Amino acid sequence: MQYEVYSNKSDIDWNAKGNTRILQNVNNILNTIKYELPYDRLFGRDPDNLDKTLNQSRNKIIEETYELIETYESRVKVKNVSIDYAKNELVLKVVVDID
Repeated sequence: MQYEVYSNKSDIDWNAKGNTRILQNVNNILNTIKYELPYDRLFGRDPDNLDKTLNQSRNKIIEETYELIETYESRVKVKNVSIDYAKNELVLKVVVDID
């Protein structure tokens, strides 16, 4: 089944189970910056990509999103990644498939 995950929606459900938990994990991947987690410094987005203009970094951000999700949440298959702006904020929309 396909689901859409948006980086600007990050409510945490501490009791999430099943697919809801998996989708929440994907959302956490989208919203974590490298060096932010003391126990896993390499987990998350490269801050250099976020500090550049979208024209300079669009392809890098999309590629990075595929790689991060494949590495840290192997229970999903990424179908599509798109970038948009909402209220002057970069928003990633990721379509994933969970079997």
